Amino acid sequence: MKNARQPSPKRQQLLDAAKALLWDMGYESMSPQRILQKSGAGQGSLYHHFDGKRALASAALNEMEAEMRTSFDQIFATRTPPLQRLRSYLTQERDGQKGCRLGRLANESAIADEALRAPLGRYFSHVQAVITQTLDEAVHGGELPSPSPTTDIAATLVAVVQGGYTLSRIHQDPVHIKRATQGALTLLDALRHQ
Repeated sequence: MKNARQPSPKRQQLLDAAKALLWDMGYESMSPQRILQKSGAGQGSLYHHFDGKRALASAALNEMEAEMRTSFDQIFATRTPPLQRLRSYLTQERDGQKGCRLGRLANESAIADEALRAPLGRYFSHVQAVITQTLDEAVHGGELPSPSPTTDIAATLVAVVQGGYTLSRIHQDPVHIKRATQGALTLLDALRHQ
């Protein structure tokens, strides 16, 4: 049986550099020159492995989406009560000033490109679906009143986290993401005690 082909270290260096730059500065400011400087790869490597910046960014965003989904799913894979899982999600450590690895790209014009938008759409759809399912569990388990608009609440929780990142970046103060998520917890507690 043939061994699976090992991924090229240079290709992975380019992907890792692109992932870091996409988070640090976004797609539009990420130039091929910056990618090469950050990765230590030569220009020939970039165009050997990818058709250009867009193809590299698309591959990097797909990797970022998979990494973030794995991290997110670990929080919700526990057997703890549903609202405790949501609390763990909302109170996890976040770098508010750096922003969400994927969400920070939503305001760039490049997001109109389906290859760049698709990983973001998949990630946030997944997050909202899992949160909705968790809220549904909370309703069925008696932790939240029935009926509760779980799909709307899930959308609100996702928006609160992303809005907290935005406020932290605008004000260059990490306290805003903490306030936003604490406010979401307060609202969940109020709903629970209705």
